[in-house]
Amino acid sequence: MSNLDLNLLPALDALLSHRNVTAAARQLGVSQPTMSGMLGRLREQLDDPLLVRVGRTMELTARGASLMPEVRQMLLALEKLTSVDSDFDPAALRRHFRIMSSEFGLFLLLPQIIARVGKIAPHVTFEMVAIDKPVDSVYSGSIELCLTGDVITHAAGEAARAVRTRTLMEDRFVGIVDSEHPLRDSATVDDLLAYPHVATHFLGSKLPVEDNAIDGLSDRHPPRVRVPSFLSIAPMVIGTDSIGVVPGRLAPQMCSYGGVRKIELPRETARAAIKMLWHMRHDHDPAHEWLRGIVLDMCAEYPEPRVAKMPMAI
Repeated sequence: MSNLDLNLLPALDALLSHRNVTAAARQLGVSQPTMSGMLGRLREQLDDPLLVRVGRTMELTARGASLMPEVRQMLLALEKLTSVDSDFDPAALRRHFRIMSSEFGLFLLLPQIIARVGKIAPHVTFEMVAIDKPVDSVYSGSIELCLTGDVITHAAGEAARAVRTRTLMEDRFVGIVDSEHPLRDSATVDDLLAYPHVATHFLGSKLPVEDNAIDGLSDRHPPRVRVPSFLSIAPMVIGTDSIGVVPGRLAPQMCSYGGVRKIELPRETARAAIKMLWHMRHDHDPAHEWLRGIVLDMCAEYPEPRVAKMPMAI
């Protein structure tokens, strides 16, 4: 991209992201003819059409698709380069944070975090988005922070180097069953293989949650139902003999609706590590450091869940 006019980078990013001249113009606050002119100059400078019409929609060319992550990272780097350091004052901070989180964060962590932020920095606003490719979303800059229990060891390349990870806390997995389920207080691995189950599989996650808990469970015993969120499990197990696998700290929230109860899972069930993800460009961003510090403080204050004693085998 040595011949590219760097002033066109925001237009290129918007066009590649939206694949639509009108939407890209709206994002940058320019007219559609102006954006069309920018697209023409970009096509000439990059010697590629970038966007081509396929039926009624516009699609990226192979070159356009390959440029999209590079352009986004260049814009993020320029933003960091041109930012001005100043004395940080939370009370005067005006910033919008876009945070990705599963229900674990949405119901247990973020309400308390946002309440604390609101007392210190009343002009800070938040937007929450559902889990979907956590590493890729942080790397692309579409979110500022992610709270997830997803296993991210599969991240590779530049994204793996640019995305920071910090473990906030651990949680254990428990089972959720119908109130009248034949299993009483606990389940063995054989029980999990004998009864049907409901598996949570978040968008963009490599494995269902149950496979993070018990390696290869869904291969040995495919789930009856797959759902995209933890809170979807309770309605799916009510009135059935299915078992759902959920984080222990979230189980009381699910059981509070009635009709379901918690059971303990086998001792060999792995624990869930709840992590915070952010892009390395935020490492020394005062506002971002401050928010991460609040998250860490709140998690440090969170009580460790008690584990019920499992009955001795006879």
